[in-house]
Amino acid sequence: MSRSVVVASLAVLSLCAGCRAAPAVPLEDTRGGQWVWPYFAQRQPTVLAFWDCDNIESIEAMPALNTLNLRGSGVQLVTVCVERDRARANDWLRKQRANFIVLLDPDRDLAERLGVTSFPTYLYYNTRGEEVGRYLDIQSAWKFFDLPRFVDQGWAEQGS
Repeated sequence: MSRSVVVASLAVLSLCAGCRAAPAVPLEDTRGGQWVWPYFAQRQPTVLAFWDCDNIESIEAMPALNTLNLRGSGVQLVTVCVERDRARANDWLRKQRANFIVLLDPDRDLAERLGVTSFPTYLYYNTRGEEVGRYLDIQSAWKFFDLPRFVDQGWAEQGS
């Protein structure tokens, strides 16, 4: 999809009822797919895991992220890499055998929009696209994938 198509799509989406007042953030995944924040995090509980290739905690969290992604939860896992060098990020992901969605945020547009200043950071969004949890360690983020707990809290809808 060309950049002009993405921009045109954003203009149309910004006119829809119920859209957030803040402008959307277009992102690309490591396979060249186009994503737009906040639209991919609506109607489905979503964890955004922000990480950086230069951060040892991010490196140590990769096996746990792979495990969470394979868990079969109703929660969508989307990781966001803030590495500026795309080739370095792709090489690093290959070495880590990452099997989850990785969005590229080299200019830290999404990270800044969401107030992420340290890496890794894990944010949980409910089905209405509202942030309901934020942690700095993967062990705390693990509970995001316990969907029944979030249904009980009213942060996710049954059947999500």
